[in-house]
Amino acid sequence: MTVRDLPALCLLFAGIFAFAALALPLAAKLDMAQKAELYRVSGTVQSVSHTNAAKVRTKLNLFARDGDRVHDLTQDDLSYDVPALRSLRPGDNVSALVRHDLLGRDLEWIWELQRDGITILSYEQTRKFLEGERSLSLAIARWSGALSIALLLAGLFLRIRLGAWRDGTRKAVN
Repeated sequence: MTVRDLPALCLLFAGIFAFAALALPLAAKLDMAQKAELYRVSGTVQSVSHTNAAKVRTKLNLFARDGDRVHDLTQDDLSYDVPALRSLRPGDNVSALVRHDLLGRDLEWIWELQRDGITILSYEQTRKFLEGERSLSLAIARWSGALSIALLLAGLFLRIRLGAWRDGTRKAVN
């Protein structure tokens, strides 16, 4: 890599940050759902688990059997904000307002959860949590956009200053 490669490198990273600035608000918008878009599933809890993968937030997974079908009910783990979620056990009868996963996985995202007719996670609580996450994503998107513009301008400035995009002699940078 030489100094003359810097403009192309700046433009490459400007493109990456521009993509993030466009994709993050879209992803945040796709997470939101109106109550009319949701459907209800009911069943008996077969198992409760918490997914704690390194690249994603902790998730609450409920497997609820409804006749011959098992629903994989998933939600960001809100048990710190909603302690009643920690008390879910196999054998509990639950009813949930859910939305099918937009990525085609066999998941149903929980928006409202009731156990034995008592609401333990309301639609409003889920919406409030996701709106907080959305505002964070929008802030990150704005900073990504600003960084993209700065890198684009730096790349163009370096291109004007250094001339050709690449040095044909491939001299090493000291």
